[in-house]
Amino acid sequence: HTYARACVCNTHMPHFLVLLLACATAACHASRLFARGAAQRSQEQPAEPALVRPAVISASHNLTGYAPERAADGDASTYWLVPGGERMERMSHDKWLVLDLGRAAAPRALSLLGTASTVGGARVTLQRAASPRGPWRTVAHVRGLRGLRAPTRQPLPADLSPSRYFRLYMRREGHASFRHAIHDVCFECEEDAA
Repeated sequence: HTYARACVCNTHMPHFLVLLLACATAACHASRLFARGAAQRSQEQPAEPALVRPAVISASHNLTGYAPERAADGDASTYWLVPGGERMERMSHDKWLVLDLGRAAAPRALSLLGTASTVGGARVTLQRAASPRGPWRTVAHVRGLRGLRAPTRQPLPADLSPSRYFRLYMRREGHASFRHAIHDVCFECEEDAA
């Protein structure tokens, strides 16, 4: 019986080793495929956009204590304010901020935090230009300034060309003169690869 048992072990041992080697080879191959796939996915995924807070270089209104620069100073407790009323109307019927990103970039989204004395927020038009003096071309329309709990995030066209200068433009609605306060402006940008 001992001889028979030894024969059985000697007979099955090579098959066991072959099976073990096959399993190890398959596991190694699967590991390489997984690593290759992970590397490809990493290359295919776009880089996270950079958050860019622009400089404010001009505005329709500039009131003491509520300077335009406060709209993008990184402090949500400060803000650019345009109260409603006849005095503000004499300064300008419409309200606007001209923003400078510092260099040409391709924004993928606009983040806007603020309030407006209108139901449903303010109608804000985002425009771009090659010069801070224009001419201005419309990029997107945003219904923003809905409160201070969270900013309004507006995705922008994927084919938007890199630009340096942008303008937030709020047109006077009918005969009403509303109060607008912008606490923060920020862009999600991809740098111009050119």
